[in-house]
Amino acid sequence: MRKHIRIKNYILITVMLVLTFSLAIVTGVFIYSFRKDMYDSVKKDANSRAVDIADILSSYGVEQIEDNSILNFKISDSVKAQKGRVIIVDRSYKIVEDTATEEEGSFIIDQNIMKVMKGESESISMDGESDTKIIYPVVRENEIIGVLFYKASMSDVMTRSDKILDIGVIALLAILVIDFLIIRVISKNSVSDINDINEKIMHAALGNLQERLPEDKGFVEIQVLSENYNEVLEKLATIDQTRSEFVSNVSHELKTPITSMKVLAESLTQNEAATAEEYKEFMTDIVDEIDRETKIINDLLTLVKTDSNNNDMNLEEVDINEMMDTIIKTVTPLAKQRSIDLSYESYKEVMARVDVVKLSLAISNLIENAVKYNIDNGWIKCSLNADNRYFYIKVADSGVGIPEDAKERVFERFYRVDKARSRDTGGTGLGLAITRGIVNAHKGTIKLYSESGKGTTFTVKIPLDTK
Repeated sequence: MRKHIRIKNYILITVMLVLTFSLAIVTGVFIYSFRKDMYDSVKKDANSRAVDIADILSSYGVEQIEDNSILNFKISDSVKAQKGRVIIVDRSYKIVEDTATEEEGSFIIDQNIMKVMKGESESISMDGESDTKIIYPVVRENEIIGVLFYKASMSDVMTRSDKILDIGVIALLAILVIDFLIIRVISKNSVSDINDINEKIMHAALGNLQERLPEDKGFVEIQVLSENYNEVLEKLATIDQTRSEFVSNVSHELKTPITSMKVLAESLTQNEAATAEEYKEFMTDIVDEIDRETKIINDLLTLVKTDSNNNDMNLEEVDINEMMDTIIKTVTPLAKQRSIDLSYESYKEVMARVDVVKLSLAISNLIENAVKYNIDNGWIKCSLNADNRYFYIKVADSGVGIPEDAKERVFERFYRVDKARSRDTGGTGLGLAITRGIVNAHKGTIKLYSESGKGTTFTVKIPLDTK
């Protein structure tokens, strides 16, 4: 239901239902308690009046009732006050007094009266919806000389409780109407900020990434949502800017080798006196530019594959120690060319579910960068460790380091700390971007620690089981 209803309407309906149910229960309990108290009061009064009448009968007997003014007053007052009926039965089961004058002088055969008359029951009370009945013995000198049948009507109780019920229903409806209006205003105000956020999101969807939401307005949840929304907009703006820079960088990087090749080719065609040696030199330079273009394109394709779909991961159980040994053997010749001491230490055997091809590429990028941006006769220290959930690969070097202002950008595509040195070493500026993409695809993290001129340390943390 919530998928097809507005939040304010959902709040309104839900609160009204809960409120109606709660008020109905409270009203019902109140009316029931009121009616029961009145019922018990009438019953208690009837029992007291019956005892009083029975005591008078015990003193004066049940024969000369008409001459007993006190008794007659008690009986008439009780009948009038409780809209009831009094029947007095003597020992022979003859009705000597009936305030309803329906059965006076006749005999009565009633099982309950007989039980009280015989002393089998001290008294009998019979409660009904419309009246309460009491059968009480008349005792004189420890001998039952008659029975008093007393009936009190509950009509007043029913009438008053019905009036209370009507008043309760009217009051309940009035409260619900007032509450409806109040809750409607509250529910409308509670979602007004959400509507503003939704409007801003629509603007953002149309390309307007400049509008921001106030972060000190409304409920705490709205403030947090506004902060998150503004943060998302900042990231979207950054991504949009990065995308523009990426397109510009790709165009520049691809155009540079082509421009160089064009200049070299034009130089050959315009120099009719060029020698074979010059042709060979120029063609060698052209081949180098083609290789450079090919490397850029291959790195771009790798980057696109890494970003496009993590489901293409070929996960398998891999011996990480063996993978690291292979990488170290591959990079060692490159390190020896500059007399760099490349060492590797494994602290434990590690088996993990990874894409060995992609992960090998990521780690190779880190170690090759440590070689390229190191000093001659420097060192590189690689290590492998693990706990019960993750394995850790660390690559530390004694290289030139990374300036503080460049640490946040080294993972950006085509970003180079030292552009001239990167080109000399054959870098495309995509290696660390590819590495981070592969690590992220493995649900891992990569962290950088570096000081300019004091070397760099990369730490990679990846789950043992990437699901």
